[in-house]
Amino acid sequence: MKKQWLFCFLIITLTCPASLAKLTPQQIVDKVTANFAKIQDAQLDFTLQYNLHLLGCTGTKKQTGVGYFQYPDKIKVLLDGVSYFAQGNKIRKIDKKGRRFYVHLINAPDLAPGFNPKLMAHNFDLSVAEEKPNEVILLGLPKPGVLKNVEKIYFYIDTQNYLLRRLNVIFFNKRLPGQIDIDYAKIAGVFVPTGLQGKSAVEAPGGFLVGLDLFLLSKDLKLNPGLPTSLFEAGF
Repeated sequence: MKKQWLFCFLIITLTCPASLAKLTPQQIVDKVTANFAKIQDAQLDFTLQYNLHLLGCTGTKKQTGVGYFQYPDKIKVLLDGVSYFAQGNKIRKIDKKGRRFYVHLINAPDLAPGFNPKLMAHNFDLSVAEEKPNEVILLGLPKPGVLKNVEKIYFYIDTQNYLLRRLNVIFFNKRLPGQIDIDYAKIAGVFVPTGLQGKSAVEAPGGFLVGLDLFLLSKDLKLNPGLPTSLFEAGF
């Protein structure tokens, strides 16, 4: 009888691992990161459309550019004649006249791990807020010194493909919305983020928040073309 019970237990464990061995938030982030890491580098054209809400005034702006990415922490963006280089927290800008600037983000996440899903566990204390079929929602509480205007963030994880599908940012100022949805396309068997849209806020000089509507769409995406590391060097 004991052998029969042991056999049944093994069968149930093997066929229903999700129900008996729930993943921790860190394990979920690791799975999302492992998927993202299949993007060793990428090149794309993109359209950026945004609308800032400042003192009751709004105005939509539209820009086009070219973006380059190298896992895990390098980004280069050419946007209307201006070049941006980012390697983790090190961000550089070269304007249309060739002038060079160091860029400092105000109360931003720590970008030391790079531009990948590791940022979730690096910047937030994570817990499971809710579980649904094919989805888990992680609650992220900002760690000390990170995003002082944000109370918490909900990360919506697609557990069928282990993709970050949505961020719901809860600001201390409840009048500011903060939901970002991320779009993906499957290219050569790899899920690649191709765009995003939603509402958020940015901190302006002086410390006050400005509402932001954001839409980003990419096209002509080249996956893993083998970009040289020298492409991402700003030279200063």
